[in-house]
Amino acid sequence: MRPLIVVLIALLLVAFDAVRSGSAAEGPDGKAIFAAKCATCHQVNGQGGGPYPPLAGNPDLTAADTSGIIGTVVNGRSGPLTVLGHTYSGAMPVWRGTLTNAEIAAVLTYVRSAFGNAAPAISEDQVVAIAAPQAQSGAALYAAKCATCHQPGGTGTATYPPLAANDVVNADDPKPMIGIIVMGKSGPLTVAGKTYNGKMPTWNGQLSNADIAAVASYVRSAWGNKAAPVTEQEVTSTGTAVLAAVGSSIYAKRCIACHAANGKGGGGGQFPPLAGNADVNAADPTKILTEILHGKNVMPSWKGQLSPGEISAVATYVRTAWGNHAGAVSEAAVAAIK
Repeated sequence: MRPLIVVLIALLLVAFDAVRSGSAAEGPDGKAIFAAKCATCHQVNGQGGGPYPPLAGNPDLTAADTSGIIGTVVNGRSGPLTVLGHTYSGAMPVWRGTLTNAEIAAVLTYVRSAFGNAAPAISEDQVVAIAAPQAQSGAALYAAKCATCHQPGGTGTATYPPLAANDVVNADDPKPMIGIIVMGKSGPLTVAGKTYNGKMPTWNGQLSNADIAAVASYVRSAWGNKAAPVTEQEVTSTGTAVLAAVGSSIYAKRCIACHAANGKGGGGGQFPPLAGNADVNAADPTKILTEILHGKNVMPSWKGQLSPGEISAVATYVRTAWGNHAGAVSEAAVAAIK
């Protein structure tokens, strides 16, 4: 009997190892990762809350093209995001290096099939393709991401401006151009005396800073353009500073007569200070944007006189000048004001 018992024990041990190996082969538990890393912001039921968007019914999450959602998780994302008609401003952290590619694939597969979603799984190979350093040249990135609107030869269309012989593209200071790529822009935009109304998407979070530098360098040297290349460090440092610089020039033309160069107001108290103003410094810019757009008391309505892009720029400037410490204001935030 003893040999039989030994054999049975050995078989049980083999079976246990097989079960254990099978469990390990199944890979990371996406549901558990979501509970530990994501549910605090997006909620256990995927409904989101506050500045964080819902995952339930989110068309960006369930899209057939998975590069966008993978890139958001891998590289993080900040700034406004519109989902199902609502704009959210929460920052998505960079999960590259914190989660493995397999874990990112697992948690994305989970959220694409949970909360009523019914999108296909995402493989580790798909994550690897997005997480790997971009090997494409600026020319290849342009062909893949930009040529549909701006045309392969940089000539633009009736809606989208040309990049060839474009003064902004060829400027010595590349910050305004980088700012448009990073933050996006919706019309109108005048180039060489002609006005265009096409919408430039926000590439922040969709392309890495190295990719943006590569494609910006390409368009600054293609089609007869002869501007200097753009470095990744220049892209990294561009953002709110560019928007504020644009807003500063608008403020000088439109606002300085009433609110003064130092933002302390004028007219014997008739025009309020913007420096240290609680509404200007509020985390939610809705109140100050409403006053800019619709006016208040002696403040005129700037809606229709300034574009949403110009209002976002000047609002960003006053929220960051004279010791103010509030954040940038996006065009989407301006557009959301009714």
